[in-house]
Amino acid sequence: MSPETQKNNVIDANRSLRRQIYAVVIMVSAGLCLGRIFAVDNLKDRAVQDYRMSTIRRTLEEKQQQLKARGASQESILRELNATQRNLTKTYRTERPTLSANDRSRFCTIRALVEPDLRETRIVEKNGQKQEVIVPYAIDKIRTQQGWDSIDIVCHSLPDDPSKTPYLYSTKPPLLPTVMAVPYWIIYKSTGWTFTTEPFLVTRLMLIVCHLIPLVVGWILTITFIERFAKNDWTKLFAVAFTCFGTFLSTFVVTLNNHLPAVFCIIVALYAAVRIRFDGDTRKRWFFIAAFFSAFAFACELPSALFFSLLGLSLLIRYPRQTLIAGLPAAAIVIAAFFTTNYIAHKTFLPAYSKQSWYFFEGYQKYGKTINSYWSNPQGPDIGEPDRLKYAYHFTLGHHGVFALTPVWILAIIGLFLMLRQKENVPLRNFAIMTLFMTIACFAFYLSMEQENRNYGGMTSGLRWLFWLIPFWTLALLPTLDKMSKYAVFRGLALLLLLMSAVSVSYPLWNPWSPPWLAWFWEYLYAR
Repeated sequence: MSPETQKNNVIDANRSLRRQIYAVVIMVSAGLCLGRIFAVDNLKDRAVQDYRMSTIRRTLEEKQQQLKARGASQESILRELNATQRNLTKTYRTERPTLSANDRSRFCTIRALVEPDLRETRIVEKNGQKQEVIVPYAIDKIRTQQGWDSIDIVCHSLPDDPSKTPYLYSTKPPLLPTVMAVPYWIIYKSTGWTFTTEPFLVTRLMLIVCHLIPLVVGWILTITFIERFAKNDWTKLFAVAFTCFGTFLSTFVVTLNNHLPAVFCIIVALYAAVRIRFDGDTRKRWFFIAAFFSAFAFACELPSALFFSLLGLSLLIRYPRQTLIAGLPAAAIVIAAFFTTNYIAHKTFLPAYSKQSWYFFEGYQKYGKTINSYWSNPQGPDIGEPDRLKYAYHFTLGHHGVFALTPVWILAIIGLFLMLRQKENVPLRNFAIMTLFMTIACFAFYLSMEQENRNYGGMTSGLRWLFWLIPFWTLALLPTLDKMSKYAVFRGLALLLLLMSAVSVSYPLWNPWSPPWLAWFWEYLYAR
């Protein structure tokens, strides 16, 4: 056997072993995510509920004594006690599988699209006759149900409604909830389950379909990048472990959001782009996939328009024919769907969050309830940080800092500059230029916002606005890790950074919509 053959056999053996390790790592991480989905519950509400439910027995005993003192019959006493117990149980039951106003806002839209009884209607006059028509995407009926409150709502009337009747809507662009309504429609039609009859079961199924499965597929595709661009086993194993355990994507798997779908779409688009630029595979399918998924990422996460634009421009310059024939129609489908669903919902092509006046309303009354806009008097982090420099510090290195909570990203920034030095590998160098530009532009965008928007993404355990950059930063890690792998002390340092990143990811065990551990620690030090 020649030395070259022996070398190839060793390489193949290592690859097989790595794949087995990858499979174990993915299954463990997916199992942890699935366990958290199975356990999803608003534990703060559960604690309040348990206390209140514990008082029912005492209340019933007091009521029984009062009824006996009035000389009530045994039959009437039992009837009265049963009715009291039912009412108190209904009143005190506050458990719910939704964890924040953010995810409830999207779930409200999904319910309005699928459940006929929850759809809003209005009367229109057509050809001299009055007809009842559906008001798509309006969430008035759902919003007033117990446990389905949300602050992420807007209120406005439709321009073609002579009565100018206002309706409530989610602040979220309707395209993603429309897509997510498809699995709920299948569940609803096949089983009859709803968020009312089986709230926990339906919510958990939705999270598995909309979040966990795409996340696992994203991990697998990311591993193909790691296998391709990393140069040694240690780098590959570290990067895979970090991908599965060290980012906030697994933290947010338990709550319906736009960040995970955006990251999944970016990974798929990157996979197609790698096939085109690095493999020279110019079949039209890859251009269609790259354009479709980068456009859908843009529809989910507005700042990722940078990636959509830069990727589209680079493909258009190098492969104009394939980009125009396959890429342009794919992007057009998504963009048309984005603006069409906005128009159906709001009778305007612009998303709700672009209409600031819709956020502020007082005394909105419907179905026996009065609703006031939360944004007229925001609380906590939603007030915004008045000091821009202080905000910049905590955004990067402070209590909400992306590099403080996930210090492994420091290695990614170093890796981008290492990539810039690889002049012989033009596609990789261009990737580094694109990633640096998107990173700087994204940071500049959020740091330049006005006070009311300088809120670190609201009550959240991580800087969710930057999650869409995770696939790019993960690939940027590899050159730094390759160099660090040669020295034990640097490998130890990298492992320490991984440990700190995993702590931040795991700290919000039950609910990602809570302050990061550094914010709590900062408050503790300040209180002293």
